Order: sequence, then C-alpha cells, then structure tokens
Amino acid sequence: MQNHILYTELIATRGSRVSFIFTALDDWMKGSNMTAMRVLIEARPFARFGAGHMERLRDCGFELIDMRGSGVEEPAFMEALKQVDLVLSGNDLVVDGNLLDAAPNIRAVCKLGVGLDMIDINAATARGVLVFHTPGANDQAVADHTFALILSLARQIVRFHTGVLSGLWEHTTVLGMEIAQKTFGIVGLGSIGRNVALRAKGFGCSVVASDPYWPEAFANEHKIERVELDQLLRVSDIVSLHCPFVPSSYKLIGERELSLMKPTAILVNTARGELVDETALCRFLKEGRIAGAALDVLENEPPKGSPILSAPNVILSPHTAAFTLESMDKMSKGCVDQIIEYAEGGLPRHAVNREAFQPYGTGLAGVCMESACNAN
Repeated sequence: MQNHILYTELIATRGSRVSFIFTALDDWMKGSNMTAMRVLIEARPFARFGAGHMERLRDCGFELIDMRGSGVEEPAFMEALKQVDLVLSGNDLVVDGNLLDAAPNIRAVCKLGVGLDMIDINAATARGVLVFHTPGANDQAVADHTFALILSLARQIVRFHTGVLSGLWEHTTVLGMEIAQKTFGIVGLGSIGRNVALRAKGFGCSVVASDPYWPEAFANEHKIERVELDQLLRVSDIVSLHCPFVPSSYKLIGERELSLMKPTAILVNTARGELVDETALCRFLKEGRIAGAALDVLENEPPKGSPILSAPNVILSPHTAAFTLESMDKMSKGCVDQIIEYAEGGLPRHAVNREAFQPYGTGLAGVCMESACNAN
C-alpha cells in the first residue's frame, strides 16, 4: 500500500449482519486521478417523497447537482449540464443530439420511469452515451389508475360527486355502464398492459389484445386472444392504450380508427398523449360516436386552451398514473441501484443501448461498500 493511501474502517451492524465501509481520505483523493462521478438530477419526482435515495448517492461519494424543476431554458442548467458525467432525467428533458453535443462530458443518461420517448436513443448511441431506465417499477400503479379512470367514467363518479356538492340529487336519472362481462381491448401487452389484463380478467371481461411482441405464454395462461388493431377496435367495449410512443405510433388512434369503435365504447389512454388524435376524438365525443374517453396523458401538457377540456363524457388526470408512494420509491431505488452499478464499472441491468457501454473508468474508490450503497 502506498504511503499516501490510508483507509479508515467503519463497522456498521444491521441485526446480526456486519458491514464494512472503507472510505478513502482526502489526501489520497487529491494525490490520485480519482474524481467523484458528477450526476445532474433533472427528474422532478426523484426522491421527492423521501430523502433516502438522494442520501444514498451522497454517501457513496457522488457529486450531485440538484436541478429538479429547472430546464434547458435556464443558463444555469445548461452550464451545469456541461460539467456532469451522468444525467438522471424525467419526462421534461428532451435528450437529443443537440443537447448531447452541447454537453459532451455526459457518458450516461438514467431515465426515471419506463418511457423513453424523450430520449433519442440513436443519437445517444452514436455519441457513446449509455441509456438505462426503470421498467416494471410503475406497472401496478398505472394499471390501478387505468381502472380508476374506467370505473369513474363508466359510473359517472365525477359527475355525481360535483352534482351532489352543488345540490343536485340525480338518483335514477343517469345510468352507468357495467364493466363485468364486457370485451376489453388492450393495445400493448407489455408489463403494464399485462397487469391491466389481469385486472380485467378479475372483472370477468373477455380480453383481446394487439402487440407485435406477443407474450405467448402469458396470453395462453390467461386466455387472451390476439387480434389486429382494427379488429380490436371493432369488438371492444373498452379500448385501453399501453403501447410506447414512437414515430410510427403518432396518432395511432385517429379518425379512421375511432370510426371503427362501437358508439357505446370508451377509450382510455394512460400511455402517451401523442398516440391519440385529440381533434378527431373531440369531434367523435361531441357527435356521440363513442361513449366517452378517460385520459391521463395529452399531446400538450398542460392542455391550455385544448378543445378536450370542453368535450363531453371525458375524465382527465394530469399525467399521474405512475405516481404512487410505492412506485416512486421503486423508480428512485432502481435509478440509484443502476447508477451505482455503472459507476462501479458494470453494465446497468436495464440498459437499452448496450452497444454504447464502456466501463466507467474511475469507479468509486472503495466508497461503495455493502451497507452504504447496496442498501435496500
């Protein structure tokens, strides 16, 4: 061991388990080429509901730049972005070639959540920037919210609530729709779509689905029929969107697709607003050509001046389907776990462009030991 390196040992006990944290002293850090990985945190929800995940990163020796609530329109944000190795992003920051060229030190982007439509994966890969995310962390939350919207719309809960508050008592004057025994159409049978399917089965629905990456074993086990999108729209009483937004899925549900739906059917979107042609949807709702729509996502958020705000038989929520205490904790933990994994030279488990991976050279100088950085 070189003379300028000295380790202090801290013994921490968790029940019967003894963990060791070895911390390098400042003079060793100054005498080596080792520098702390610099992380800019842009994702607004990250660690908002508990500081433990932020503290875990700090305890591991990361240099954190907290820019939650800021964006590229602020000079301080762009200046900070140029100084960091990794960005922890959410649904507001567009990570494209222009941004990466303006911040050439960025080596990785960690996305809080599953959606990657704000990140140009090809541009990142071309510049050697690794991208990873947290799939599966919010699937239960989104599936729950999907059914909350469906039931609220089908049983007119918002109308009844506001009516009672204003003195109305619409007893027996408005009829709702039962969910049981209906045909439930799911567009996108990924993790969220599969959890929605399980809930639909619990209501006694017949489930049909459309997905180019068909989960054969799951579909067979739960008796889910595979159909093309047009057929799904024709036969379904409830159409629920759970597919990613990519250029080819822009306005996936437009005037032609809406015209295929039953006039008694409802459309639910908890995926991405760009999947639906809102102008066409508003017209179909006003003309009574479909029964209703429940939307957690819109093409422009917030929807200032949008005609969807005055359309009949619509329930809206502000892109909150993924936001529960449980899902936020899982997403934040998933980001921290993978950031540490990357800093230690490993490939993050949910990397989406593995061809861009290059082991991070500096590591964490022995700081990330079991009790501090691999905490549950």
